[in-house]
Amino acid sequence: MKAILNVVLNGEKEAIEIICHRMGVSQQDLYQYVCQALDYGIGYAPDQRLAEQARTIVLRRLDAHQSVQIEDVAEEMGLSVRSLQRRLQGEELTFREIIDQARRDVALRLIRTSRHNINEIASVMGYDEPSSFRRAFKKWTGQNPKAYQMVVN
Repeated sequence: MKAILNVVLNGEKEAIEIICHRMGVSQQDLYQYVCQALDYGIGYAPDQRLAEQARTIVLRRLDAHQSVQIEDVAEEMGLSVRSLQRRLQGEELTFREIIDQARRDVALRLIRTSRHNINEIASVMGYDEPSSFRRAFKKWTGQNPKAYQMVVN
């Protein structure tokens, strides 16, 4: 995977075409994979801060449309909920802050790279109501999602 990232980041056109052909994906799909890898890394290192490990898991689960409840993330990390909370507190973060940061990052990427409407993005992000997503997005960026989408696209 690191070799693919290097090729794509260096813009080696012939190599990119070969990789896409072998993987059976379009160049746009490959670009999306690279963006995701850059967003949440290729796995996590054991010496990485616990908050970064949790963030990696949350981002991956959001992309896969899976639950990002603290119980699910703690179980995947092999910790109890209380241990996860206590260790995050030691890093001066809460699980809610990790979720909010991850949702912001995914929402910004989806708005920049997808053709989905705002309601679809809100649903993918796990918001029950599009209005809740719009409020959160405005808090993150200072703009409503539609205005932001028009500026970046």
